[in-house]
Amino acid sequence: MGNTAVIEGGPVAPPCPWNHNIAYHRFVRRSVPRGCRDLLDVGCGRGRLARALAGPGRHVLGLDPSAEMIDAARAAHEGVAGLEFAEDDYLTRDISPASYDFVCFVASLHHMDQARALAKAAEILRPGGRLVVIGLARAVTLPEKLVSAAYTPIVWFNDLRPDFGADHETPLVDPLLGWHETAKLARGALPGARFRRHLYFRYSLRWTKPGR
Repeated sequence: MGNTAVIEGGPVAPPCPWNHNIAYHRFVRRSVPRGCRDLLDVGCGRGRLARALAGPGRHVLGLDPSAEMIDAARAAHEGVAGLEFAEDDYLTRDISPASYDFVCFVASLHHMDQARALAKAAEILRPGGRLVVIGLARAVTLPEKLVSAAYTPIVWFNDLRPDFGADHETPLVDPLLGWHETAKLARGALPGARFRRHLYFRYSLRWTKPGR
């Protein structure tokens, strides 16, 4: 399996409101490696991204600790081939090493011990597999606060979109780590990881497991 980004494919999720997480679903989809067979969406919520990742020859597992979210995901995406949802805790779930080609977290990594979560992702990925995180961090230092302040008017403006819809039923947890701390942790756990700050108080982390 190579490291070239795959073109988007598979069933497209039905129309849904836009929000700060959905804004990055396309980035996640375009990061899937070619030849990807087994995909894991950690903290899948209602399963919109997991469904978008589904396609011929793929098995996608959406994992979430919330029974309510998993019930909603199953009801919304029933009958999609190769798509499965499970109510479980990612850190305690028994997952065999080298069993996935792609693992993603969208606004879910900060809900758990991030160091343990990243280490487990590295373990369960196959050589050549890819990890993608769309995460949140906290503005701690003065430079971090200034950057966040500069982004805020753009965020407010985009939130005026007619299709904006925050998912108020999704559990909210404030991130504990600052931007610099988060980047340092990620690069320490995953040498060669690419960390980039984005709009909507999000960052992207992309890492390909060495091998092949």
